Amino acid sequence: MNYVQLAIPYFLLAIMLESSYGYLRKNQTYRLNDTVNSLQMGMLSGLVGVLRLGFSAVVFTQLVALFGVQQWSADSWVHWVLAFVAYDCCYYWKHRFGHQWRIMWASHSAHHQSEEYNLSTALRQTGTDYIGFVFYIPMYLAGTPVEVMVTVGSLNLVYQFWVHTEHVRFLGVLDYILVTPSNHRVHHAKNPGYIDKNYGGVFVIWDRLFGTFAVERVEEPCRFGITHGLKSWNPVWANAIVWWDTLKLSLQTRRWQDKLLVWFKGPAWLPADINQTYEGSWQDEKFDPIASAYCKLYVFAQFVMVTIAAMALQELQNDLPTSFVLTAFLLLVASVCVQGVWLEARGPFRAIEAARLVTIGVFSLTLPSAWSGVAWTVQSYDLSLLLQGYCAVSGVFLLGSLGRVAQVSEQLSEHMPEQITEQATERGAEKAS
Repeated sequence: MNYVQLAIPYFLLAIMLESSYGYLRKNQTYRLNDTVNSLQMGMLSGLVGVLRLGFSAVVFTQLVALFGVQQWSADSWVHWVLAFVAYDCCYYWKHRFGHQWRIMWASHSAHHQSEEYNLSTALRQTGTDYIGFVFYIPMYLAGTPVEVMVTVGSLNLVYQFWVHTEHVRFLGVLDYILVTPSNHRVHHAKNPGYIDKNYGGVFVIWDRLFGTFAVERVEEPCRFGITHGLKSWNPVWANAIVWWDTLKLSLQTRRWQDKLLVWFKGPAWLPADINQTYEGSWQDEKFDPIASAYCKLYVFAQFVMVTIAAMALQELQNDLPTSFVLTAFLLLVASVCVQGVWLEARGPFRAIEAARLVTIGVFSLTLPSAWSGVAWTVQSYDLSLLLQGYCAVSGVFLLGSLGRVAQVSEQLSEHMPEQITEQATERGAEKAS
């Protein structure tokens, strides 16, 4: 059983409760732009499933058949416990190489880009992990049934959700055995002393055994994110940036061995003939363009609508024409990219949104004729009317943004209400203590 799907409503409820708690305690760890971007990444990670790129299942099936592996019985609770522990050990090594090989960091880095640390960060997942499955091959070759792998794997992920919080500090003896919020904050920190530490999913004993454990120090508060910040709210670019940078390095270096090594060395390694420098450092200020309240509310509403559409597409994909699924996929991906432009309130973002709405409008008009079939034709008329209504309502609110301030100026932000400044000061004092 996949417990992650069942837990999604509870994840969202927990995010709302944590945000409310932070607000009441004047220790808010959420920003709307950062939170929406993390949730966009989670939504895209699931949406990629409609492309049906499940070649990992093919690899597992072929290997099991090749070696004649006999699956053991899943009747004994002892087997389940051993599988749960073994899965976490495999996860440790997958996670560790996810930081030490650039070909895997290119995928995993998406999870670390958030400069805030809260429960929404747990849902910030990559959409490009096509390599990590190889670390679980030993369990399949040991005869672990597929249903056991799915169950223990989903339980492992569900456990990792709650450790993404700043509101739970230290838990005594549990900090020595389990991955706790304190231990995992270290893993997400970009402080030089914390980088590449605490890889465990459920148990931190693997880090203690293999020399990758670091304790969170009160005198050195964690600064979250990646060393060279993403500085963008575009979720597609967030998934692609390290892949693109690595490809450029591979093409630029002259030595053939370096063209290969660059994919399997650490993210900081560079070929001898590449002199690449990055602007900024791990102590940079957070990326936080101050879009107006209207822009933020518009983006949030659009994000909710797009997420509902993405969930519906995933649920109904097997009953829909493949060409329709792919077209809808592209429109949804484009939509979250446009949301990122709005969060930054830069460039002709209103014109870009208008072009998106026109494209969806044209798409809705072509539905009844472009995708034929008796049952589907009836459904497509209803969907066409729904999309036209969506475009019309969105267009009204888009027109309502004309003449409004899109991005709050730095001068205005310097004169924010005193209570907001006081909250920021109090939050900094609490972290320092």
